[in-house]
This record gives sequence, structure tokens and C-alpha cells, in this order.
Amino acid sequence: MTVSSLAKKLVGVNNIVIENVELEATSVGEQIVIRARPRKNAQFRCGVCGRKCSRFDHGKGLRRWRAPDLGAGTMIFIEAEAPRVNCPDHGVVVQQVPWARHKSRFTRSFEDTAVWLSLHLSRKAIAEYLQISWDTVGPMITRVEQELSAGRSRFDGLVNIAIDETFYKKGHKYLTLILNHDTNAVVWAGKGYGKAVLEQFFTLLTPEQRQRIHLVSGDGAQWIKNTVYAYCPNATFCIDPFHVVSWCTELLDAVRKEEWNKARMELAAERKGQPKRGRGRQKGGQTEKTAAEQRVEIVKSAKYPLLMNPDNLNERYKTKLQQILLRDRRLATAYRLKEELRLIFKLPVEEVGAAIEKWRRRAWSCRIPQFVELQRKIKRHKNAILATIRYGISNARMEATNNKVKLTLRMAYGFRNIDHLISAIFLSCGNLPIYLPGRHPLPATHTL
Repeated sequence: MTVSSLAKKLVGVNNIVIENVELEATSVGEQIVIRARPRKNAQFRCGVCGRKCSRFDHGKGLRRWRAPDLGAGTMIFIEAEAPRVNCPDHGVVVQQVPWARHKSRFTRSFEDTAVWLSLHLSRKAIAEYLQISWDTVGPMITRVEQELSAGRSRFDGLVNIAIDETFYKKGHKYLTLILNHDTNAVVWAGKGYGKAVLEQFFTLLTPEQRQRIHLVSGDGAQWIKNTVYAYCPNATFCIDPFHVVSWCTELLDAVRKEEWNKARMELAAERKGQPKRGRGRQKGGQTEKTAAEQRVEIVKSAKYPLLMNPDNLNERYKTKLQQILLRDRRLATAYRLKEELRLIFKLPVEEVGAAIEKWRRRAWSCRIPQFVELQRKIKRHKNAILATIRYGISNARMEATNNKVKLTLRMAYGFRNIDHLISAIFLSCGNLPIYLPGRHPLPATHTL
């Protein structure tokens, strides 16, 4: 193998001309410098679009691009001239080089390695392993994602989508995500949440693409529902069953807190004016507890027995739940309403409408203000709930994607640039193929 062939193997590019290879001694150790140039047919092309252009000037002379290290951390650089060209579309830009992306100081193989590692490691670990600064990883992620997304339309074939917002930074900073139910891939992400943000997505779609959207799942937020109906006339909105039940569990927890505060106030009023109890065990044995003390003991630590599914309760929680249902009528009513609403989503489609109306009548007559208001809310969303059960669609995929986004954020210890975060989301949740240089997925018939 010649030195030229070996140098091409080191940088992972074949369609270049190797002029010289030398070993330089620096203050941090030795490094390999490969002097190269593009082939004649690849010279003087726009660095953005690759169009053949006229030469503008010499640029800033020789430039260097970092390539993957050799052996025990020996750095490799490609050195070449970087003239500028005059592109009719993009103006004066640096010419395209086969080994690197536009506006990058690293070779393609180096950036591909760093971006692949960013999906599995923190940026600090990547910086230490590749001997680079941690803040260079974000721009690499954006460049690689833009190249992989070029020529691919995420909006083609959109029929069933999910919409949700996810928290990404302190100070109520949110991202709005759009997921394709059929491919389980994120197709759009935008900074913020609300109608104005969601409209940005729908304005990117053509009228034909909006008309093809059939099912849209969400958490029941009014801004999602109104925007969907405004832009997608053929769409059916579905509310995720998890969020419907969570409305009920939140109200049940609010009722529990009210009962707990009421019990504590009754106990405090009963003890008011009584002599203060001394230390230690009282003489004459244990006295019988008053009604107020018994109620406090029942309501205390009742959160998990009330909110958990009955099938997941252990014996201690089951006993506690039975005491609550027998002793506290208001909590018992709220708990039964919660369980009845949860079980509605397991009924056959033809029975759901009648079951919802029956549940609404019980909630209306229960005399618990929170549940009276909830039955009005469920009445407004009844069609969306019926569509959810009819089509069997939920936001489970979107919630799983939100967890992946949070994992990406936690692993990277946050992103200062929102564009880099969105690119990372597309790489991890957008079905974009990213592999280590020189490696490809094994065929389905391959066995080890």
C-alpha cells in the first residue's frame, strides 16, 4: 500500500489528491499533517450547494481540518488551500472540499464520530475523548442533522399525528413536538407552546397535506384543539386516556387535601382548652381515641392508596383503602368516581357513550364542586373521548418520546442553543440514520 492510499484510509475519503504527508513535532506531541487537494472536477464548487462556480480569490490561504486520531491519540490534520468562489445563489463562499462540511474545521468522519457519541455520552466525556472543546459538539450535531435531513421530507405521508409540549429549561421554557404515529418519528419541533407556535407547523404543510391528516391526539388543551380544527378540516381530535384519568386523579388528590385539613382543624379545636399532655406514656393504660383522632389517622397517608390502581396495591395499602371507604364518605365517593372513569376506557365502543352519560349524572349529583366542574369538562370533550376509544389511539408514543428528549437533555447537561437541541431531538427521535464511520447496520440474515 502506498503512502497516498494509506493517507486516504486515515481520512476516510478516496476522491482526493494527496500531495504530501509529514510528521510535525509540537508542544503537545507529534501530529500527522496530510497535504491534499480536491480532484479537478471537484474544485471551485459552492460550499453550500456544490454548484460549479467561478473563482473569486485565494481566501485566507492554507487551512487545516481535524481528522480522527491515530493510535494512542496522535492527531491527524488535512491541510489544503481554501479559495473562495462566487455562487449565483449564495454569493461569495469558501469552495467545497470532499472531506469536510461547509463552515466546519473537522472532517466528516470526525464529526460523524462525535455526533454518534453525543447520542450515548455527555459532551464533556466526548470532549475529553476526542481532545476538543465541549462547545464544538453542538454545532457538529446541527451540521450532521441538516445534511441527513436534506432531500428528506418529514411531512410526506402524515396521516396520524400527536401533539404535545415538553419542558426543556428552567423558567417555564417549553418545546412543542409533533410526532408521526405511523413511523414513531418526530417530524417537527418548535420553541415555546401555544396557538402561535403550533400555527408555524401547519403553515409549513401544503393544503393537500393538511387535508390528509386524519387523527390528531393531544392532552385536551384548547389551543391544540382550536388550531387543529382551523387548519385540518378532515381531522378528528382524540384526547389521550391517560390525561382524562389524570384530570380525575388530580381532583381526587385535591379532595383528599381538603379532608386532611378539615380533620386537622377538628382535632385542633377539640384539643383547645384541654391540659397539655405530658411526656411519656399516660398512667392507667392507653385511652380510647376520640372521633377526631380516628379521622386524622384514617385520612393521614391516604394519597397512594387512593391514587394507585387497585391491582397495584399491596396488603397494607388495601387495608388502608378499606378504612377510608368505610369511614370517609366524601373521599369514598370521589374514589369511586375516579375508578369508574378509568374503567370506561376499557369498555366496548358501543357502550362508552352511555357509560359517560351515566358517570356525568353521578358526578353532577355527588355535591363535590371539583367533580361537578369535571363532568362539564368531560361533556365538552366527549366527542374526542369517543374518537379515542373508537380508533384506539393514545399519546403513549409521544410520552415515550418526551422521556427520550429529557434523557438527551440530562445526558448533555442542557443545551445553550435551542437549534442544537432540536437537531439532537431529530437525530435521536427522528429516524435519521447515523452510524460510526465505515460501519453500517448488519443485514437481517447476519448471525454472529
